[in-house]
Amino acid sequence: MKTLLLLLTLLATPLFALYNGNPSAPNMPELGLYIDNASWWGIKWGYQWDYTFNKWIKIDNPQKSKVRDVWDNYQAYKNFGVFTFNWIDRVEASAQLGAMSAQLATRPLPNIREGFETKEQMAWGAGGRIILVYWEELVMGVNAIYNGAFLDIDRITQNGALIPQTKARMSYHEWQVGINFSREIGPLIPYIGAAYASMRTHLKHLPDPLILSGRQTLKNRQPFMFLIGLGLTKGRIFALNIESRLSAEKAIALSGDLRF
Repeated sequence: MKTLLLLLTLLATPLFALYNGNPSAPNMPELGLYIDNASWWGIKWGYQWDYTFNKWIKIDNPQKSKVRDVWDNYQAYKNFGVFTFNWIDRVEASAQLGAMSAQLATRPLPNIREGFETKEQMAWGAGGRIILVYWEELVMGVNAIYNGAFLDIDRITQNGALIPQTKARMSYHEWQVGINFSREIGPLIPYIGAAYASMRTHLKHLPDPLILSGRQTLKNRQPFMFLIGLGLTKGRIFALNIESRLSAEKAIALSGDLRF
């Protein structure tokens, strides 16, 4: 019952920044399908799903004379296939490839709402993770992560009216570093941690009818975050993880890994 309550809490909690991952991930799962556990290396294939419901963002260089920096919507949907290389169950490096789409809306003037929707297009990422210290069942780890994408803006609206355009694009770049602590409780591995994230999103070639025309650079309002998560593994072949990153963004992230 306690496990179910914890899982429901994670699903209902607001999130922030990139998917961080479990600090015990280099040892989740411990045994693979084919590669002997005595080997110094291992390989994992995985899937990662991340849906951001809303993110607090701001304009990096606002036109203060006429533009209000008020964003009432930022959504992003990511699906990644993940390849991970493991060293001695202590260090991991991963590469991600998949797709991303985004929706944004702003109110640059009190009576104007401008919206942007992108196509789902290719996205990528990379990351690394190190287990620094073991204290019996307690683990401390650090990680670094990067995600990026170049997306065509498929639909632009102003107060609900469609604005014709052909060249508008969105480029997205976000990196993060974090430190986390986990504890093994049977097949469950809950964790907590903190991270610093930096996002830059560029809206390019926005048409003249818009208040936000030309090029606009957006960034996250709050770079620091606190996170909690829960991993599930029986130590062999497969592992699952769910994560909630607290404050400034609402999202849900899930991942699964198959170890060879």
